[in-house]
Amino acid sequence: MEHMAQTKTQTQLLIHTVKILREKCAWTRALTHESLRTYLIEESYEVLDAISEHNPQLLKEELGDLYFQIVLHALIEEEQGQFGLEDISQTLNEKLLRRNRHIFDADGNVRDEITQDVNEIIRVWDAAKQAERKDLPKVRKNAGLPAALPSLTLAQKLLDRHSRAGSDKVDEQIIGQDIRDRITDEDSLANELLALTARAQELGLDAESVLRVTLAKRYGAETEATVSPKSPSKR
Repeated sequence: MEHMAQTKTQTQLLIHTVKILREKCAWTRALTHESLRTYLIEESYEVLDAISEHNPQLLKEELGDLYFQIVLHALIEEEQGQFGLEDISQTLNEKLLRRNRHIFDADGNVRDEITQDVNEIIRVWDAAKQAERKDLPKVRKNAGLPAALPSLTLAQKLLDRHSRAGSDKVDEQIIGQDIRDRITDEDSLANELLALTARAQELGLDAESVLRVTLAKRYGAETEATVSPKSPSKR
C-alpha cells in the first residue's frame, strides 16, 4: 500500500493523493483543463453559497473542493512539463509584492511608514498593473477582465475601470436623472433589476445576453459565439 510519512504537511499529503488519482483512477486521469471548466465554476458558486450561510464548517469543505480544482489544473500542467503548484505560489507572491508597493519596497521588505489612504493604495495597485502590461502585447479585451464573467458583473467592473481611468463622462451618458430619482438605495435598485428582468421575459429576450451584446458595442467587450439575445425555448 502506498503511503507517506506522517511528517508531511496536510498540503503535501493532498497533492500526493491527487497524483495517485491522476495515475490510477481512469476518470480523474481523463480530466482536462477544458472538461474541468464547469466544475471550477460550480465549486466557486458553492463557496459563495457557504459564505452566505455563515457556516465555517461548510465553507471549509467548499474551499477544499475549490482547491481540488486548482490542484488538478496545476498537476495537469506539471505532467506536461509546464509549471506546478510551487511555480503558481511563486508567481502569486511576486505579483503581491510588486503590486503592493505601499507595503513592500522594491526588495520585498516591509516599509517603515505605510499609508492608510485607500485611494493611494488603489492608485499604487493600478500603477503597478499598468507597468506590468506596458511591454506586453494586448491579448485580452474587456480592460483585462475575464470575458466569461456574468454580464452584470462585467458591466459594473468595466464601468469601474473606466471611472478609475478618468472616464467619468461614461456614467453621465448612461444614467439619466429619472433613473437617479427612481433608484436611491439597495431596495429600489433590486426592484428595478427585477422589473427589467421580468420585462425581458415578456419580450422573449435573454437579459444576460442582451447586456453582454451592449457591452460589446459600447466597450468592445468580448462575447461568446453562442450568445443570442433571444431567450432559449421553454421546456
